[in-house]
Amino acid sequence: MTSSPALFVELCAGTAALSLRLHGGRYARPPVSRMGAKTGYGEALLHIMGLAAGDRAEHYLWCEPDPGCRLLLEAYRDHQLAQQAAEIIRGWSSEDPRQLWERLRAEGPVQDVDPREVARRMVLSEWSINDLVSWSYCGPGKVAASGLVPFAARLTPHRLAARLPIDPTLPASLTTDARQVDPREVARWLQIVSSNRLINMGPDWMNTGEGGTRYGGDEFATPVARTIRHLEQLPEMPASLTTDARQLHPAPLPGRIVVYLDPPYQGTTGYGHDLNRDEVITLAMRWVDAGADVYISEAERIQIPGWHHVDITGCRRGQKRTFSKQQREWVSCSRRPHWSPASQVALW
Repeated sequence: MTSSPALFVELCAGTAALSLRLHGGRYARPPVSRMGAKTGYGEALLHIMGLAAGDRAEHYLWCEPDPGCRLLLEAYRDHQLAQQAAEIIRGWSSEDPRQLWERLRAEGPVQDVDPREVARRMVLSEWSINDLVSWSYCGPGKVAASGLVPFAARLTPHRLAARLPIDPTLPASLTTDARQVDPREVARWLQIVSSNRLINMGPDWMNTGEGGTRYGGDEFATPVARTIRHLEQLPEMPASLTTDARQLHPAPLPGRIVVYLDPPYQGTTGYGHDLNRDEVITLAMRWVDAGADVYISEAERIQIPGWHHVDITGCRRGQKRTFSKQQREWVSCSRRPHWSPASQVALW
């Protein structure tokens, strides 16, 4: 096995199931099931990367455009927020499940935190990813020793905030509190999405695939007690969160960087990421050029010269994909995999 990465990146994070397993151990699970999540393939994926559940990274970087998923990821970064959301869901448990689902959906789209997203986009564009990551997981002492320019030498948050009022296209101002997330919105998103795990809810609360939008009933709705338990057991993770992976232009980074890309598979339902194959390859090569080990999940091999490919279709743990047209699972690797199902001795 290799050493734990300095940075673990999920460029289409979703519920960040792989990060959660790496950080929290083999039993760490997202509080909600989501179509396309790699929970069942977590062990195989980490082994291919030379990692194991519980190895942890020093820092995580998640890119996720869906506002509901971003609320969930905020709960990964803030244990108090996760606990508050769990209490709110517990308070709903006496209501009729279908009526609760309909009532929460009728409140409209999930409310994201606009000021925070504006602030994050400005910081990411003003500070290079090199500075951002180094300061986050190395600390000021190591940054100084590495010769990198620390945050203080660039625009401070206060100077960034001062710029906002003169730009009429910006809808909000920078807030001093970086975690103004409403726990009820986290709870509402979880309650709605977990009410039918066979469909993928879009931001408008409609199924993004075929088959319509409906309450799943006892058979397909995730039990409330399970959602609450997973929320309360979430580890607090050191992570940065942004919306669009295409806006990141990483410079060469210190330490081992592992990047995982799980885009919408070609010919299948999208999840809020509008990435075609060419964009996926462009993203991957951008991180390879920065010195990262990059891994891409798809239903087929991604044809990039010099890359390696592993078929992990038979490695899924838990419920099989009985309803999905997409049955194959390939991982394309920028470096030789540390493990493959046909040669487990390579793991050691």
